[in-house]
Amino acid sequence: MGLLHNVTMSNPKVAVVSDPLGHQAKQVLAGAVARMAVAAGLVDIVYFLFFLAIGSPVLAWVNVLSVLIYCGIYELVRRRRLALAIALFWLEVFSHAVLGTLMLGWGSGFHYLALIFVPMVMMTDSRLTGVAKTVFLVLVLASLEGILWQHGPLAPITELQLLMVRWFNLLLFVVMMAMLTSYYWGKIASAEKRLRTLGTVDALTGLHNRHYFEKAWSLACAQQRRAKGTLCLLMVDLDHFKPLNDTHGHQAGDRMLVECGRIFREAVRDIDTLARWGGEEFALLLPGTTLEQSKVVAERMRAGIEALVVIHQGAELRCTVSFGLTEMLPADTLDQMIARADRALYTSKMAGRNCVHSV
Repeated sequence: MGLLHNVTMSNPKVAVVSDPLGHQAKQVLAGAVARMAVAAGLVDIVYFLFFLAIGSPVLAWVNVLSVLIYCGIYELVRRRRLALAIALFWLEVFSHAVLGTLMLGWGSGFHYLALIFVPMVMMTDSRLTGVAKTVFLVLVLASLEGILWQHGPLAPITELQLLMVRWFNLLLFVVMMAMLTSYYWGKIASAEKRLRTLGTVDALTGLHNRHYFEKAWSLACAQQRRAKGTLCLLMVDLDHFKPLNDTHGHQAGDRMLVECGRIFREAVRDIDTLARWGGEEFALLLPGTTLEQSKVVAERMRAGIEALVVIHQGAELRCTVSFGLTEMLPADTLDQMIARADRALYTSKMAGRNCVHSV
C-alpha cells in the first residue's frame, strides 16, 4: 500500500493507472443520472398535461410533484451529491410505479417501471442482497395485485385512456431499460479496457511493462525480417540507484524512476517501444535503425538524464544512466539479444558508467 501511495503522489498519470475506475465512473454515472432526471421530468410534464386534459387533477398534480423531485435530483447531481441523487431517483420511480398502479389499475402499465429495479439491484448489489430486493419487489407487486383484485383502481379512467397510458408506460420502460443496458455495457467495456491496460503498463512510470515489450519484440522482429530491415535493442540501467534509495528513501527512488521514464519517452519516436524492464532497468526497441543511429538516440537519453534534477524534500537528486546496445542478427531470439545488450551494459558499467556501449 505504501508503494501505491507513493506512486499516486509522485505522478498524476500513474493515479489513472493504479486507481480503480472511481472518478471516471462517477462522472459517467452522474451524467447518466442527470440525463435520466431531465428525461423523466419531461415525461411527467406530458403526464401532467394528459391527466389534466382527461379531467384527473389529482393524478395531474402528482406528476407536478414528480417534476419538482427530478429538479431536486438534477441539483443534487450538480452539487456532486450523487449517492443521494440516485437514492431519490429510484425512490421516486418506485413510488410512482406503485401509486400509478393503485390509482389506475394493473392495465395502466405503471408496474413496468418497477421491473427496472431487477437488473439494477442484481448488477449493483451482492447476490444475496439483490435476491432479497427482488423478492421484496415481487411481494410488492403481489400485494398490488391483491389490493386491485379486491377494491379495483382508486381513480379509474376509460378503456381508451387506459390503453394510451399503458402503451406510453411500455415505451418508457423500453427506453429506460435501454439506457440502463447502455450504462452497464459501458462499465463492462471500461473495466475490460482497464484490465488490458494493467496487463501492459507499468503502474509506477506509466511506460509499457516487460510483458508488452516481449510481444512488441515478436511483432517488430517479424516485420523487420520480412522487410529485410534492422532492429536494435537498448538496455538502460540507472547508475548507483540503490544508494539513492537507501539515502533518501523509496519515495525519492520512485520519483527518480518516474522522471527518468519521462525523459526517455520524450527522446524516442512513436514507433519505438519503451518499457520498464524491472527495478531500475529499462528496455527500448528501435525498429528500422542501425547501431549508429541508435547510439544517437541513446546519447540523447543519456544527456537528458545527466541534466535532470529532481527536487525531493528540499534535496536535489541527480543520477546518470548506462546503456547496452545491440542489433538483431538473422537467427536471433529475444533472449539472445538481451544477453548481448546486457554484456554491452556491463561494459558501460566497467568503463565508469554514464556512457553507451554496443556489441
